[in-house]
Amino acid sequence: MIDLHCHILPGVDDGPADLEGALAMARRAAADGIRVLAATPHVPLCGLGMEEIAARVAELQAVFDREGIGLRLIAGADVATSLGVGGLCAYRLGPGPALLVEFPHTHLPAEAPELIFELSRRGRIPVVTHPERNPGVARDPERIVPLIEAGGLVQVTAESLTGGFGPVARSCARHLLRRGWVHLLASDGHSADWRPPCLSVGLKAAVKLVGRDEARKLVVDHPQKVLDGNW
Repeated sequence: MIDLHCHILPGVDDGPADLEGALAMARRAAADGIRVLAATPHVPLCGLGMEEIAARVAELQAVFDREGIGLRLIAGADVATSLGVGGLCAYRLGPGPALLVEFPHTHLPAEAPELIFELSRRGRIPVVTHPERNPGVARDPERIVPLIEAGGLVQVTAESLTGGFGPVARSCARHLLRRGWVHLLASDGHSADWRPPCLSVGLKAAVKLVGRDEARKLVVDHPQKVLDGNW
């Protein structure tokens, strides 16, 4: 499986505080069946540019390799829309044109479709992170449709499907999935125990909702297409 959203870089945001915490997360992810994982620290919270993130990812990958952890890291970022289109475009998810787009946790701005459209117009693949946890979308899931029509992809947190973020997020996530408005599942992992980097439980929930073939696309086929820039 491929997890395109995880806060595994140590000591940069609200992910693991140190290397030991990052190693524990990596072992948990590998045991869950994840083989490729994107390290996506909060931007601008982490204070790092894309080149600095990539350098830290390379350092962490070297440690994983020495420890015999079968996990391939991809450099990315969880980018707040407060940076605007220009700031968002400074970050990438892997080598291709995709990027993670994080709207405010409090609401979905009215100008959200325009921002997604502008990113798409500039050749980017904007991935909207965890909209099921956004109060504006949870109240009215149909609000996600203009973002998709503008060129956005939707990434739901795997744990949302199992109730890990409460019944409202669970209901919204399942509704979005049933309607075909979810393109990716990701862990949004932050530690080995609290919000772990795991996809398998969410995948099982997705299988019950949309079938095995469609569910597999969310954690294998679609994330690979995003990384390849072939969406």
